[in-house]
Amino acid sequence: MIEHHQGYTAIKRYGRNSFRPVGKHPFKMIYNARAVKYDLIQQFESSTGIILPSGVKSNLCTQVSPVLGKELAVIKLQIKENKK
Repeated sequence: MIEHHQGYTAIKRYGRNSFRPVGKHPFKMIYNARAVKYDLIQQFESSTGIILPSGVKSNLCTQVSPVLGKELAVIKLQIKENKK
């Protein structure tokens, strides 16, 4: 689950031992890795224009995050090569 928030993410030092928030910046709260992986797969689908079957998505969600990123990058390169 990924939630979008608007809150204080930057702090500035005031004095010797005190900090104060500088301003509000958007950030995401992440509660599980599967949501992050699924979000990455959705971004991949929107950038390439290809809709992956649900079985492929669930299979990719079981991968470790660095491996998932590498696999999606390889798939994207293969798509570019096939279009030429």
